[in-house]
Amino acid sequence: MNLLGKSVIQMTLVQCFIAMVLAIGGTTAQAQWPFVRGDVKATGVASSPLADELDILWQYTIDDSGFEATAVIDKGVVYVGDVDGSFHAVRLKDGKPIWKETFEDSGFLAAAAVVDGQIYVGDFNGVIRALDAESGREIWTHETDGEVYAAPNVYEGQVLVTTEAGELVSLNTETGKRRWLFEIAAPLRCWPAVVDGQVLLAGCDDRLHAVDVATGEEVAGVDLNGPTGSTAAVFEGQVLFGNESGTFYSVSINPLAIRWEYQDPDRPQSIRTAAAVNSQVAVYGSQGKQIFALDPASGKPRWKFKTRSSIESSPIIAADRVILATKRGRLYGLDVTTGEEKWEYEAGGSFIASPSVAEGRMIIGNNDGTLYCFGKK
Repeated sequence: MNLLGKSVIQMTLVQCFIAMVLAIGGTTAQAQWPFVRGDVKATGVASSPLADELDILWQYTIDDSGFEATAVIDKGVVYVGDVDGSFHAVRLKDGKPIWKETFEDSGFLAAAAVVDGQIYVGDFNGVIRALDAESGREIWTHETDGEVYAAPNVYEGQVLVTTEAGELVSLNTETGKRRWLFEIAAPLRCWPAVVDGQVLLAGCDDRLHAVDVATGEEVAGVDLNGPTGSTAAVFEGQVLFGNESGTFYSVSINPLAIRWEYQDPDRPQSIRTAAAVNSQVAVYGSQGKQIFALDPASGKPRWKFKTRSSIESSPIIAADRVILATKRGRLYGLDVTTGEEKWEYEAGGSFIASPSVAEGRMIIGNNDGTLYCFGKK
């Protein structure tokens, strides 16, 4: 073989090696859960699959408190606050504690967001904090006028947070200083999704608002048939969410307009969970002890599954499984195509928090003070 041929082969091997390293690195970077619904579009879809049969790999327990906030996961660390004001960093591999910070007269009911080595989280007193992800050290705080029941979003140097006082506040990620404030005359309890330069907010004023992310000015809106605190999932040019009247909506983003809506024809029940959405289904739970799967393009029902209690924990999708938890402490794994039950676990207590998935493991906190890690042994 001549020198040119050897050079070509060597170059090809180097290129293949680089591509392999980038692919592995990309998979590792994506196989995290840094936001409450997994990604910036709040789809509730995991980038790593789960085993068909899930075993408990570890449990992290706390005394005299509980978990209602959904855990977020970044770089092999699980971050979650409890209802009595302590914030925990736990190793994903084995559940060993890394650090814990306790804040007096506080409590965490909403998930955090972890971006670029900083954690952003709000408490039930309306205090928003930035913490160092490595140590838990408090970097800055900002006080709002209402309780924080929804996780923050982070977008181009802004921390976006909704409050019970009807505020959407934009803060500088480095300093915590307020950039702008948008208000409605009713509570805001949803994740502030950002799409095409607009923050989309489903409010308790029976309206979906579109707010300019640069200025905080409302630029569009759609009237709904009832209040909602549900987080909207962004998928293929639409946002999908439910409301207290039991209506599930698909709203196009540009222009902002209702595409379709669905109500359970037998007994409409309040929808308080976020939907998990992929190309096959939009899945959500109701107070009527049922989980529904709709075609995201048309809104036509695909299947529904009855549970034994109401659902306030938002479902997720991991490959071919829908994972959901109920208020009476039961976990289910359903086939995403048919809704057939494939796995079940009775934990007791109550699940208000939603599942999080990273590196083939599912994390979920219980209000009895147990943080569970499920996976394949």
